[in-house]
Amino acid sequence: MKKTLPFLITLLISLSCKDENPASKLTACGVKDPIRNLPWLRELMDKAKADKQEDMLTITLVEIGGEQVINYSLLHMSCIGCVAYHCDGSRLDWENYSQEELKEFQENIWGDKGKRIILWPEK
Repeated sequence: MKKTLPFLITLLISLSCKDENPASKLTACGVKDPIRNLPWLRELMDKAKADKQEDMLTITLVEIGGEQVINYSLLHMSCIGCVAYHCDGSRLDWENYSQEELKEFQENIWGDKGKRIILWPEK
């Protein structure tokens, strides 16, 4: 019994650990775990936490015209999809996209069949 006790304790501890957030294993914009490894996005996240807004925040990865884009939305914002960034942290200029691309983007953000990955809130 004395020999199996450490093994059982180790097994119990390892089984009781929380699963890692799937978004932290995701590679987006050329980095793994973009929330923590894209400096500009980490800065936005840190600001939201400092302002106690992280519970109202949704960060979503979508595509527009074949490019990965990160959408940033706070619950009190009147427009979901209006604050979006290129992978380098620069804001999207909506005038550079066709109506079809804009429609695709909105469907990805809003639609039930949208191709989006929720980066935050972590699940």
